[in-house]
Amino acid sequence: MREICLKDAGVTYPRHAVQLSSGDYAVSHGKSQGGVSVVGVDGKVVQRYGQSVTSEGGQMKFPKSLAVTKKDDILVADNGNNRFLLIKRSTGCIRVEEMILPVVRGMKGPMAVCLDESRGRLYVGEFVAEHRLLVFDGVAV
Repeated sequence: MREICLKDAGVTYPRHAVQLSSGDYAVSHGKSQGGVSVVGVDGKVVQRYGQSVTSEGGQMKFPKSLAVTKKDDILVADNGNNRFLLIKRSTGCIRVEEMILPVVRGMKGPMAVCLDESRGRLYVGEFVAEHRLLVFDGVAV
């Protein structure tokens, strides 16, 4: 077992963590606005993504579940904004962009995400309203 102290790095209220190919961890966190931080195995923050990075689409609100692509880009369920964000790390030019997903009645509280890149499929569990499982085919990230 490995224990990494996140509080010392200023990462509070962790919600979800996934390991990147580098061995670092992407962690969604925060009480309200929140953000996503990449934390090294030594507990130090390598990179932070949050309010300032998403200025076009507004601030992250309650980022929940994360998924990582083969390229180490990070997919974020931005629960409070009913959307998904893609943190593009593979390009070397870090930027956060909103993913447009076709949902008939709109997305409502995405909580959980699972990305199956081999099938080009994204699974999204919603908590609010209808408690749906959304399955998106043909997703390329």
